[in-house]
Amino acid sequence: MQLYVVAILVGFIAVAFAIMSDHAIKWQKDLYFENPLIAYLLPPIVLPACLWLVNKFFWGAGGSGIPQAVKVINHPDPRLISRLIGPRAFLGKFLLTPLVIASGAASGREGPTVQLGAALMMMSRKLPGIARVFDTQSLIIAGGAAGVAAAFNTPLGGLMFAFEELGRRRTLRHTSNLLMAVVLAGLVSLMIQGNYSYFGYSNATIDWQDHWMILLLLAVCTGIVGGLYGRALLLIVSPKTRLGAYRAKRPYFFAMLCGLLISAMAIVLGPQVFGAGYEETKLALEESQDLSLSFWFVKMVSTVTSFASGAPGGVFAPTLSIGAGFGHFFATLNSQETAPFMILAMVGVLSAVTHAPITAFVIVLEMVDNHGLVMPMIMTAAISTQVSRRILPTSIYVLLAMNIRIQFAPKEVNPQANKETSAETSAETTAETSTEAPNTKV
Repeated sequence: MQLYVVAILVGFIAVAFAIMSDHAIKWQKDLYFENPLIAYLLPPIVLPACLWLVNKFFWGAGGSGIPQAVKVINHPDPRLISRLIGPRAFLGKFLLTPLVIASGAASGREGPTVQLGAALMMMSRKLPGIARVFDTQSLIIAGGAAGVAAAFNTPLGGLMFAFEELGRRRTLRHTSNLLMAVVLAGLVSLMIQGNYSYFGYSNATIDWQDHWMILLLLAVCTGIVGGLYGRALLLIVSPKTRLGAYRAKRPYFFAMLCGLLISAMAIVLGPQVFGAGYEETKLALEESQDLSLSFWFVKMVSTVTSFASGAPGGVFAPTLSIGAGFGHFFATLNSQETAPFMILAMVGVLSAVTHAPITAFVIVLEMVDNHGLVMPMIMTAAISTQVSRRILPTSIYVLLAMNIRIQFAPKEVNPQANKETSAETSAETTAETSTEAPNTKV
């Protein structure tokens, strides 16, 4: 029963976070049309400021949030848990992500919601009834999946996310209870926000038996696009690259440069640079507004740039927008109806980036409530994932988690830690001699 209460709380937190983020999006759009100069000035100011707040006060709150959850699932060291999904990370992610979104960065709230759900579920281990029954990793997986279910209003997508993305090669204990917790979080969102589809309702169809060649080409192309997009995200954070090393050496200056690039792009290309692209994608799917042929590429560059700053903000929703934009571009070049290709490309690019084809298919299916494209969506997800593996070896979230580096102060090192725990974290842990709070680098 205690677990279910916490799951309901995750749902309420996710809904509150969604409302804050939606208001931030609306505020930014209004600002752009009323005073574009201020809108251009915000990214280079807000991004480094939020990064400084993360490193100074809210350790672990930077970046997407899903890599943090993956990291602690793979290495459930108490120190890593405290740093990456502890109370400070929870508070920082909840407060700062809407600020980053309001600045115009191409960041989403969905990845951060995963971290919020995982953090809240992890805090519940202090309750005797939960600590006695559920292990740490299972709670983190359930909390993250509950966040997905509530953020997208996709309970089934949350369940698939738990198994395929967060719970890779892991056996959950007390599975039925944990899955019920995920569903409850999604039901809370459903009760408060109503029975809505994230991207509206689409009845677009395509005769996939007659168009199988063009669908095959789309699946291959989305695999390539998603793989290259994931590679670009990884290139930014990897300390082995020159760009990643410079980012780690001068993080605040680098974040300011990212903000300046976003503003410069917006000056040249217009408001499509700002935001995760949710509203543009929804209107295009409803065929009430068209997308530019460059939308997918512009959104990809602005998303990679926003993520590179290190400020709080996810890439899940922007990835869907990139997919939708590429599908629109692909359909236009081939003189096809745009809506079905947008939906299929969303599945393809998301599958290519996450290497979780079932999750991508189920989430997009729930987002658009379109059952007429089930078979093409399954085919696109499967082929796109296999093509992407030649470019991106595994899920971008797993790769980003591997690049998280934690510096623990000497007082944080537990001399009583067992050899197994020490071995797990030795690759990521170095001594920090400064008395200042150590940084979490993602």
